[in-house]
Amino acid sequence: MIEQGGLGQKIKALRTARGIPLSVMSERTGYSVSALSKMENDRLGLTYDKLTKLTGALGVDIGSLFTDTAQTAVHAGGRRSVARKGEGRNIQTGSYDYLYVSPELSRKRIVPIKGRVHAATLEEFGPLIRHEGEEWIYVLDGVLEVHSEFYEPEILESGDSIYIDSRMGHAYLSKTPGGTEIIAVCTEQTDSLFYGDPPAEAVRSTDAPAAKPRRRKPKTR
Repeated sequence: MIEQGGLGQKIKALRTARGIPLSVMSERTGYSVSALSKMENDRLGLTYDKLTKLTGALGVDIGSLFTDTAQTAVHAGGRRSVARKGEGRNIQTGSYDYLYVSPELSRKRIVPIKGRVHAATLEEFGPLIRHEGEEWIYVLDGVLEVHSEFYEPEILESGDSIYIDSRMGHAYLSKTPGGTEIIAVCTEQTDSLFYGDPPAEAVRSTDAPAAKPRRRKPKTR
């Protein structure tokens, strides 16, 4: 079962423990106080970009949202986590279903995610998203259309992948009925968030016509 309940309450608990008012969180993240209140009460979906902004404003890593006990930094390379099929923390949003793998490990250098993309159009997806760090997307099953603010859309098929700067506005759309299954590996860069910056909402260009997605050339034998 895919669920998201509890993440908002965990964020609220972390914020309250640090004595950070919602007004300050609003300044740090660019989200309105009303939107933050809805997130904390699990009435507004928490996508990866939202989580990176919220945890960055709190000064914690995303892994702390999935663990009940705080973990200290480990200097030796002795940590490991085995995730069996389907294990992890499931989160459902309007555009994606996420499975955060090995969520019990905090302070990870990377955030591994298995996901299913549902949104088929930019209208369904909403504004392009952006967050700190970089990410690698690998298509497991289906066809994925990748939009970004600096490049023409790309069509990726099963076995294809793309590596992008996550600060660039981007969106992933499914071109397969029932959704497209992907693996995402994102870097954890919460320390590099700049507090007080304006909301990092991507702007879609209205001056130029929409570019046609690039497709791979068919293989010849």
